[in-house]
Amino acid sequence: MLNGLFSNSRKEVETKTVMAVGDDPESLAFLSSTLEGDGYRVLSAAGVEAALDALIDLDMPDLFISDFRDPQVDGTEFVRRLSLRYGKSSLAPVIFLLDSVEDEQVAHETGAQDVLAKPLSTEALLQCVKSVVAKI
Repeated sequence: MLNGLFSNSRKEVETKTVMAVGDDPESLAFLSSTLEGDGYRVLSAAGVEAALDALIDLDMPDLFISDFRDPQVDGTEFVRRLSLRYGKSSLAPVIFLLDSVEDEQVAHETGAQDVLAKPLSTEALLQCVKSVVAKI
C-alpha cells in the first residue's frame, strides 16, 4: 500500500555544471576543486578562446565563472561572443572574477550576474555560486 509513496515525493537534485574560464592554472584548479567538492560538475577552459571552442561540442553550462581581465579576450568580449552565438535570453549567468574594484561597474554593465574580488576565498566563492544558481 505504501510502496513508492516516498520515492515519488522525492525531488531529484540535478548536478549543476559550471564552466570556469581563465588563464591561470592555479586559479582554475582552485575553482575546480572547490566547486567539485561542493557537488558541482566543473568544466575548465584555459581562456576565452578555449571556452568558446569547447562549447561547440558541449551543452550550455548552467553557469560561467570567468576572469574579467584576460590577456587575450576580456570579459566584455566574452559575453558579447556568447550572446551572439546563443542569444542573450538563453545565455547562462556569468560571475566575473575581478582584479580591481574599478572593473566592477563595467562587469555589471556587461551583464554579469555577480562579481568576486580576487584573491578568492572558498566561502565567498561557494556563497556567490549558490546564490546565482538558486536564481536559475
